[in-house]
Order: sequence, then structure tokens, then C-alpha cells
Amino acid sequence: MAKALVLMFVCVALLQVATALKCYNCDKDQCKEDMKTWTTVECGKSADPTQEAVCLKTSYKDAGGNKVVSRKCALAPQKSTEITCPVIDGAKDVKCPICKADLCNSANSISLSLTAFAGIIVAAILGQKYLL
Repeated sequence: MAKALVLMFVCVALLQVATALKCYNCDKDQCKEDMKTWTTVECGKSADPTQEAVCLKTSYKDAGGNKVVSRKCALAPQKSTEITCPVIDGAKDVKCPICKADLCNSANSISLSLTAFAGIIVAAILGQKYLL
């Protein structure tokens, strides 16, 4: 019984991987607005097995020194933590962080979904208690 419970929590923790990734999607002016106005999209699966869907936040300063931000789904090499930023005419300080958790492209940091984190912690605790 205990082993089945541990297995169930591990499955819940990994469920995040099996579902489609959701990312914020906004461009330039819309990204300046309140976060509640941003749309969300489900990223599609890549036909290329070496690529995976990620959430991307691109930020840079335009020729006038104004900060420009866009958020969207993108494809990146499997197990990659970064991608090559696009060349943008007149842009300075271009940054393109990627992340792989639902709606993780809202801020500067990479985040782990709360559901996955909680599932992993519970599975680790129960695993130590019942499997060792």
C-alpha cells in the first residue's frame, strides 16, 4: 500500500512533463500592460525529436533606449537552458532566458511549478519512510 502511494505521488510530480507547456504570449506594448491582460498559449510539440517546447522572454533596449519585452513559446535543443537570441536591428543588451514550467516566462527568474515541486517533496519524504 505504501509503495503504491509513493508511486502515485511520483506520477503526480511527473505529470507536469506529460501535459502541454503553457506560456505567456505578449508583444512589446501588451507586455507593458498589467499581467492580467497577457494571453496564454499552449506550446505545440516539436516534430524534431532533438527540440522541445520552452517559454521564452526576450528583452532588449531599442535604439531610443526604451526597454522592449516580448513573451512566447519557442523551440530549444533538448535539455538546454538557453537559446541564441535573435538579431534585432539597433537593439542593445538583448536577453533571451527560457524556462520549462507552465507560465514561467512572467519574470526574470526560472521557476518550478508548485505542483511539481510539492509532488517531488512528498514523494521523497514518503520514499524515505516506506522504501528504505
